Amino acid sequence: MHFQTEAQKSCYLKVAGWMDRLFGDTPWERLDGPGFGLFMGSAWVEVTILPWEINNSMIQVRSVVVKGAQHTSDLYLFLLQQNAELHFGAFALDREGQILLQHTIVGSTCDPLELETSVREVLDIADAYDDQIRSVWGGERALDQEP
Repeated sequence: MHFQTEAQKSCYLKVAGWMDRLFGDTPWERLDGPGFGLFMGSAWVEVTILPWEINNSMIQVRSVVVKGAQHTSDLYLFLLQQNAELHFGAFALDREGQILLQHTIVGSTCDPLELETSVREVLDIADAYDDQIRSVWGGERALDQEP
C-alpha cells in the first residue's frame, strides 16, 4: 500500500488497530488504498486516511448515499435543510452528481470513541436517508449498485 506521508501511514496503522474492536459487529474490509469499507443495512461507508498539511492526516468518513437521483431544486433544498439538522457530517454532491454524506476528523488527535461515533453516525444517517431520497428523486442506494 502506498502512503504519501509518514503521518498518513501512522494514522492508517492506528485506525487499523482499532477496526476489529470497534466494528467487529459490522462487516468491514480493507480498501486497496489507505482506508476501510463498512456495510450496514443498505449503506456503504468508506473510511479513508488522507494526508493533510506536512505532519498530519485526516480521516474522511464518506458514503455515496444515492447515485442517479433526479437533480431538482427541491432535492437541493431538501439536502441543505437536512444539513442544518445533522449532528455529524453533511450532504454534498460530487462531480458525477452522486449524493454523498461525509464527515472528516483530524487524524493525529482522533481517538477510538471519536472514530466509532463518526463512522456509526454516517452509516446510520446514510442508511436512513437513502430510502427517503430514492422514494422521491429516484436513483440507486449502495446496496442496489453493481460491485
